[in-house]
Amino acid sequence: MTVRTPVLQLKNINKSFSGVQVLHDISFELYEGEIHCLVGENGAGKSTLIKIISGAYRADSGALTYQGQTVHDLNPRWSLDHGISTIYQEIDTVPALSVAENIALGNEPLGWGGNIDWSAMRLRAKKVLDEMGADIDLNVPVGRLKVAHQQMVVIARALSLNRRVLILDEPTAVFTASEIEILFRIIRRLKSQGIAIIYISHHLDEIFQIGDRITVLRDGWVTRTGAVNEFDKNTLVQAMVGRQIDLSQRHGSSTPGAELLRVVNLTRKGVFEKINFVLRQKEIVGVAGLVGSGRTEVARALIGADPVDSGDVYLRGQKQSIRSPRKALALGMGMLPESRKEEGLVQVRSVTENAAYSAVEAGARLGVVPWKRIKKLVWQIIADLEVHYPSLNAEVQYLSGGNQQKVVLAKWLAAHCEVMILDEPTRGVDVGARSEIYKLMQRLKQDGKAILMISSDLPEILTQADRILVMAKGRIVGDLSHEGATEERILSLALQVGKEEPDAK
Repeated sequence: MTVRTPVLQLKNINKSFSGVQVLHDISFELYEGEIHCLVGENGAGKSTLIKIISGAYRADSGALTYQGQTVHDLNPRWSLDHGISTIYQEIDTVPALSVAENIALGNEPLGWGGNIDWSAMRLRAKKVLDEMGADIDLNVPVGRLKVAHQQMVVIARALSLNRRVLILDEPTAVFTASEIEILFRIIRRLKSQGIAIIYISHHLDEIFQIGDRITVLRDGWVTRTGAVNEFDKNTLVQAMVGRQIDLSQRHGSSTPGAELLRVVNLTRKGVFEKINFVLRQKEIVGVAGLVGSGRTEVARALIGADPVDSGDVYLRGQKQSIRSPRKALALGMGMLPESRKEEGLVQVRSVTENAAYSAVEAGARLGVVPWKRIKKLVWQIIADLEVHYPSLNAEVQYLSGGNQQKVVLAKWLAAHCEVMILDEPTRGVDVGARSEIYKLMQRLKQDGKAILMISSDLPEILTQADRILVMAKGRIVGDLSHEGATEERILSLALQVGKEEPDAK
């Protein structure tokens, strides 16, 4: 019997930060041509483990063997040079550089005299994007792209390198179903070429669709490793969180209350046009659509982050001119942004400060901030959301992605907004935290709040929304009831072009 040799092996890896141990005797093996899925709740240790593999962190103890050789001085440059590529959950680009420059970053082709060969750089970038099926302008600064397209650029950078191991940390968090399928085709092709892949995702359906083996982490320990066919969704959740959670239950629609928000013919030329809808108390309205459909742009315009050319916005029946997020907050509107890293948090400030920012803005009177009351409020909300953190004074950059997402959500809950716009509210959030966020959304609805929820996760839209707006090419092409919506119906609307949007109801 032939014994397989792992391309990558970790033995008894331990890691701690400031005296808090986050990894305990982790052992892990990865083989050529294998898709090994790493799952666990936020804070379970997944990101720390892959940062040790990529050389960003150094283990306190234990051994890492790569291609049969024990590596003692692992660092990011060594990992890249030896074929280990990592795509982190937080998008890592240089916004001012072009798409082609970002794809070549750190691996620029050189020509005569040691200068960058710009023609070769563009050809390489175009080749990898064409293989991915991604239609992205090579000359556009990455900072002007939507988050999903930025993620495509990061993936293209990794694919442009000579690699033996590819690590993907929540790669589909901002992707639509069609984009996920494109990525899965790429992953399967890489697997057939013998590439070893570590795949991290909180979307359990993806794990069963793409994975070969699963390793489960809980509180820094490996609780179980096995072939995908040894698990079902219930046993996987049980191994992750120690309890059963059902995310498939469809919440029944309730009778909406008074109108809170009315949008009439809102237009920004070249981005979206004639947007009409109504949002009422005790109502969650989902917004579905492909990347580029205009969902996030409409949301940003509603809170005054981006300008509009025409159209009207009414709050509680009164016409409003909202030219800044500060004005929106004063009127009782808040938005959880699509990109928490750039727009939702101040990474070098504490958990408490980040959660309190909007409450301070809304609660200050004549320059006086009721700081003691606000701290008590945000600490309670943080506890309710079960945010995991080393200390309330810890900088938020040291939290896991999912816990950072919950801090952003806490910020708007503390401000007591009546209208909440949630753009990808469960992006990068584990199954347990996702369940808590869903319960919170339903509780807010029962308390009379109105929620506009943008999501690329169709099961999430179908289980949480009372009504569903479908967008395509900057227009609303469908307004579906809770009872009449299906994944097939939503996708058929999202893929069509030219249909007139329904009037605001």
